[in-house]
Amino acid sequence: NEAGLKVRTVEHLMAAFMGLKVDNAIVVLSGSEVPIMDGSAKVFVDLINKVGIKEQFIKRKIIKILRKVAVYNGKSSIVANTSNDFTIDYRIEFKDPAIGIQKQKITLLGNNFDKEISSARTFGMLNEVQYMHKNGLALGGSVKNAIVVDNGKIINPEGLRFKDEFVRHKILDFCGDIYLSGRHFLGNISAECAGHEINNKFWDHIFKFLTYY
Repeated sequence: NEAGLKVRTVEHLMAAFMGLKVDNAIVVLSGSEVPIMDGSAKVFVDLINKVGIKEQFIKRKIIKILRKVAVYNGKSSIVANTSNDFTIDYRIEFKDPAIGIQKQKITLLGNNFDKEISSARTFGMLNEVQYMHKNGLALGGSVKNAIVVDNGKIINPEGLRFKDEFVRHKILDFCGDIYLSGRHFLGNISAECAGHEINNKFWDHIFKFLTYY
């Protein structure tokens, strides 16, 4: 922010807020990272549902795509078209056969974010995790809070929560990233091999054309 303060790993909590349509909340942290929990947004969703959500008598702020918007970065792309719903059509491709090519399309309505997206966990390659640990990074990262993949195998003893859990988590990340705008979204998104970097570029591009923010 303007004071130079940074908070990391916010996307799963922000995705929970977006999925439950929470747009007014105060988050109090004791450190510079949001806890990773189980690597998904499910714990946050369950806790918010447990305490309940209060409706406020104020108009909800929405960003609606009125014309095609496209952002490209190498093999990654995000294309948005106009829609009266929020639909995400996502495709990923990884060399490791445990992931391979996965596709998922979902229109986020009602509570289907909770049922179909919120429990999808973050993931990484075993050699990447080992490298980060060796260099003092992601020291809390383990099969307790991520899917760990190694040469076509899922290391987690419990396996996957969904056959296509990897692409579902990418959708979760996208939801969290776009909700940093503080606005709900109406548009038809088509994403190809996207991630946090191009998500941010997409929103930088969107903000240039906003008529009200």
